Amino acid sequence: MVTFKSPADTEEIRLARLRVSYLDWPGDSPPIVLMHPNRTNARVWDFMVDASSLPNRFIAPDARGHGFSDYPERDYVLQEYVWDLVEFLDSLQIPQVVLVGAATGGNIALLVASQFPARVAALVVADPGLSLDKKISADVKDEIVKNHRFPDFDSAKAAMPFSRLWSQDMKDHYAEHSFKKLETGEVEWRYYPQGAQYTEGVLENDMWDDIMVSCPTLMMRGVESHVFPAHNMKRLQEMIPGSEAHDVPGCDHRISQDQPVLMANLIDDFVKRRLPAAL
Repeated sequence: MVTFKSPADTEEIRLARLRVSYLDWPGDSPPIVLMHPNRTNARVWDFMVDASSLPNRFIAPDARGHGFSDYPERDYVLQEYVWDLVEFLDSLQIPQVVLVGAATGGNIALLVASQFPARVAALVVADPGLSLDKKISADVKDEIVKNHRFPDFDSAKAAMPFSRLWSQDMKDHYAEHSFKKLETGEVEWRYYPQGAQYTEGVLENDMWDDIMVSCPTLMMRGVESHVFPAHNMKRLQEMIPGSEAHDVPGCDHRISQDQPVLMANLIDDFVKRRLPAAL
């Protein structure tokens, strides 16, 4: 079992739309809110937050249909996740945040910063799925169907996607929090497969015209990632005035799990330079 210097408290809150489970690391305002990728959960952030030197409060919700939040049978377009996050912040009485989104969470974060600019003091997006390649999307949707339930825990852990660059501690910790054991002895992912599959298909849609971000922005891509190619990062950087872009070595698509210390260092430096009044 991994021992963290500052473990998160696990909380839940009932919104009008659904019940949301979230991790909460105590600290100063403004909070840094972390949005995880599709078909994952808030535990993708544990190592990254533990490596951060920032004094800010960190909050990581499980999105609808993921982790320990509710699993609605419908409404898995990106806009639903946007409204969920805004209602979540309202319920916690949080007026403004530093918003961090990874993969699909990055798409959601871009939309929140575009539609609710007063709520986002600064934005970080890591390997978002913008105009996602249809072949990648088809492979993921197929994987969601075929690899949702497993005969035992070891086979489930061995099949975790995008995990080839993770440390053994990362694999063990994430697997511990991401599968549930069934009465049959089988194990399955803690996410709603139909919802995750629907969201994956939505990522194929062009959302460039919906991006209107004006806050300080940091974007990063895994050097080995095919999900967020270099030309998409260049296009996004050109759309957001004064934004910063970094290729992160030793990373595929899951930067917070491939290189959590490097990601923490990039975010720490960005917040300290661009939002010194927030520290």
